[in-house]
Amino acid sequence: MRRLLPALFALWAVAAAGQETIYTDLPRDDPGFHVETRIKAAPQGDYPAFLTAARLEVPTTVYDHDVLGGLPRWSVLSVTARSCARCPPGFGAVSKKLAPNLVFEDTAPRLWDVTGNGLPEVVVVQSHTQKGARLTVWRYGDGLKMIAATPFIGQPQRWLAPAGIGDFDGDGRTEIAYVDRPHLKRDLVFVRYQGGALAEIARIPGLTNHRLGSDVIVGGTRNCGAGDEVVLADADWKQAVAVRLDGAKPQMRTLGRLRGPDDLARFVGC
Repeated sequence: MRRLLPALFALWAVAAAGQETIYTDLPRDDPGFHVETRIKAAPQGDYPAFLTAARLEVPTTVYDHDVLGGLPRWSVLSVTARSCARCPPGFGAVSKKLAPNLVFEDTAPRLWDVTGNGLPEVVVVQSHTQKGARLTVWRYGDGLKMIAATPFIGQPQRWLAPAGIGDFDGDGRTEIAYVDRPHLKRDLVFVRYQGGALAEIARIPGLTNHRLGSDVIVGGTRNCGAGDEVVLADADWKQAVAVRLDGAKPQMRTLGRLRGPDDLARFVGC
């Protein structure tokens, strides 16, 4: 494996754990090419469904949409969980193969605690060949199951880019942020897992975190002492901005001028 992406951070009740994302050292058109996100250090304790890795694998050509700069679309999501004293025989690894009209269309899976139970779920973009993209959440316990998703965008070759996870309104609950059609509509959307679904709570236009044809989603989340906020770019890639919520009302402020998409990384730190 050769390509190591910057560490990501998830907010978990049990611990804040660093993650690393690695691509295999194979050509992108090789059937064995895959991307895996791993937890660097799991928290102490006996957690029977604590995921330690998630992998997108088995590239597919059923969906013609090269939005991610040559990264393939994937047909299989696989996860690995830490063994435990209460785990049944065979516990530890499982895969989910999608139906022929669905693909995973993402740079990597994310291990985020979306439900607030202290255990990470898998968050990944899934696309339908006729309906476009949606954001999905997967839980591992009794098998690997999708527990929530946003609606499909509704049109093929339309995509969304995850932006981060955090308590963006300071109410103690977790929200996910993503950009709806980062090359076209450019809406930053906040959703929260509640009632077994991802409910939209806020939307702000004119923001983006992905350049068409790039294999990297830029920006992310940070907390510099005033609460969690999303860092991304304005629609013209001229300014870095930070966004958080006051209830359901977005609050946006400019952080500085961008010299290019790669320059956004310097604003994610404090």
